[in-house]
Amino acid sequence: MPACPEQTIPKGRAMVDVIVVGAGVVGSSIAFHLAESGANAVVLDPERGFGGQTPRSGGIVRDHHATTVEADLARESLTEYYEPWATRIGGACGFTRTGFAYLADEGDAEALRANVAMLQEHGVPDVLLTPDELAELEPAISTEAISVASYEERSGYADPAATTISLQQAARRRGARFERLRVSALVEESGRVVGVRTQNGVRRADAVVLATGAWTPRLTATVGLELPIRPARIQVMLYERPYELTTHLTMTDVANDIYLRPTADRCTLVGRHAPEREWLDDPDADSGEPDTAFVAEGLARLGRRIPAMAEAPYRLGRTCALDITPDGRPILGPSEVPGLHLAVGWSGSGFGKAPAVGAELARWILTGAPKRPELTAFTDRRFATGSLIRGDHEYGATGPH
Repeated sequence: MPACPEQTIPKGRAMVDVIVVGAGVVGSSIAFHLAESGANAVVLDPERGFGGQTPRSGGIVRDHHATTVEADLARESLTEYYEPWATRIGGACGFTRTGFAYLADEGDAEALRANVAMLQEHGVPDVLLTPDELAELEPAISTEAISVASYEERSGYADPAATTISLQQAARRRGARFERLRVSALVEESGRVVGVRTQNGVRRADAVVLATGAWTPRLTATVGLELPIRPARIQVMLYERPYELTTHLTMTDVANDIYLRPTADRCTLVGRHAPEREWLDDPDADSGEPDTAFVAEGLARLGRRIPAMAEAPYRLGRTCALDITPDGRPILGPSEVPGLHLAVGWSGSGFGKAPAVGAELARWILTGAPKRPELTAFTDRRFATGSLIRGDHEYGATGPH
């Protein structure tokens, strides 16, 4: 594909100034890595990172993805960050190793087998399990409708709030600043983004990076950049586990159209896309509360997979607007407008990869290139050229992106 537009940071400055808009897990990771690299990072977010997707994330940490570069980012995030969090970042992220299983029905069985083979070739330790082997590994589940499963022993989940807070604290210790300011527009001069407009006036910087999820198109439109990101509603519910069920595997259950994981407070988190995407005209239009019918349907599906939870009490739920791209992959790196960088369009798959993605974006902003050259295919230019990113073997709607 064509090379990315040149995004050279102006020379002659003792320290590079970078504004990060959005203090969720991705923005906080970018700020941490920028500050660790010696840049002057300022993060602007009126909600301190907790007004969007991050606190409503499923928090799943897994290697299994349909492209090797995304699997590599996920693997680095697990082994270099989530597992050694206290020494690498400081504080706690709540990472809990439960093991992760991807459960495929007959329709996705061939794709799952092919993806596991691809991942194994690249050193990712996914293994295939028959339904009987899965039942032996996790006696709590029913193997109804499962044709084959993949399994990762070291994967699990982390606490999205704890992860984000400790990233922010680590970034502050390295000199980054977090300010509760709302950004209303990007500021452009001579064809280059040179800052942002807030309620307190214009803030200038050598580079601006957006980690603003479903709200991104509003900001990029202020400099004439249209991004094909659509907001879609996702609903997540918590059901109380029976006392005798201490824990269980973290799972993406495409055979049952849900994903689920245990929580530290004896609940099971269940997430599910609507059968048809519930597109939102405005990401602020989401009510924040799951639909009553959706809560009942989530419990029915949970009970089919874990029979002991068929009558589990509903504790609470939450919803959010996801930032969906046409190919379900994020938009990363320099945009077509010089001075503006993007880490958006996650389509529900950003949390587990956030630590390694933050490292890549910081390096890309400061040096002009990511460590992984394959990431240059993830810029916004791919939509203009028609070079959408597809895995060799794609799954159904709930599969890994």
